[in-house]
Amino acid sequence: MSAFTSLLQVVQNCDKYPYTIDSSLEDEIHHAVPFILGPYKIGNVLPSVLPDLNVYNSKADKKPFKITTDAIKFEDWVNTFELRTEVMKQLMDTWREEKAFKTLAGWRNELYPVYGDPERSDNVAFVMERAGTPLFGISTFGVHLNAYTKDENGQIMMWVAKRAKTKQTWPGFLDNCVAGGISYSYSVKDTVIKECEEEASIPADIARKANSVNAITYYTYSTHGLQPESEYIYDLELPQNFSPTPCDGEVDCFYLWPLEKVKETILNNEWKSNCSLVAIDFMMRHSFITPDDEPDYIDITYGLHRKLEFPTPRKGQQHQ
Repeated sequence: MSAFTSLLQVVQNCDKYPYTIDSSLEDEIHHAVPFILGPYKIGNVLPSVLPDLNVYNSKADKKPFKITTDAIKFEDWVNTFELRTEVMKQLMDTWREEKAFKTLAGWRNELYPVYGDPERSDNVAFVMERAGTPLFGISTFGVHLNAYTKDENGQIMMWVAKRAKTKQTWPGFLDNCVAGGISYSYSVKDTVIKECEEEASIPADIARKANSVNAITYYTYSTHGLQPESEYIYDLELPQNFSPTPCDGEVDCFYLWPLEKVKETILNNEWKSNCSLVAIDFMMRHSFITPDDEPDYIDITYGLHRKLEFPTPRKGQQHQ
């Protein structure tokens, strides 16, 4: 786990899906097949996933997918929210039973919305198991909350979570105080309140005071697959006499650190990669990182706000 020499390196380590696809390169990242629904690209499928998808499709009594070298689409009969959802459920259940992909070992029983059906008021085309979204490069959405307080001198102190060593992903790494994916049927603010209680024992009456301050977007990947992600960012100033405490076993402990310590641990590569971006954004918004002091300030902002090519939630209507 090598350290970073700049904050821009930190950002690029997360937002690392290539901006320019070069088919002359062997890396499969450059050979992903678009997952298409109507006029929209709703995901990308890596070549390593295609053999299992082809086998599944060929064995089906009624093929659910059209698979070519240029695109993956649903067959014409898979034309409603309910049918698309059922097709993806059966596929994920089969692959989970077969242990086809290691990402499915982290099964959550949590449904994520997949956007791209403008005929629905919420633009949701179907829902699918969270753990399976990287296999189709589905764009996902979450919330991250920066909890902080101020000392007697007015200095900002940030609450930093240390992930439990039993976590399936990034065990023992540093994290934002509260974070979680937005499941189907949950609003953004409802997710903030729920995750505050579950992860940090922050009661609803305090969590409701969290302020929506920004969103960051990036396109990363891992051994689990492709992960284009958008995170709604909230700030919550906690009373000096309140301390978040672990609740659901996902957090080992919480630290209360000055921003100098936060930055130091980010550069030391001690953070879950996307969570470090949220902390960098916080430090920029609170003028701890400024354009006069940070040589890569503008390039960092570009990396925190990548334009993704996938359909998005409808404002105020994404979950019904």
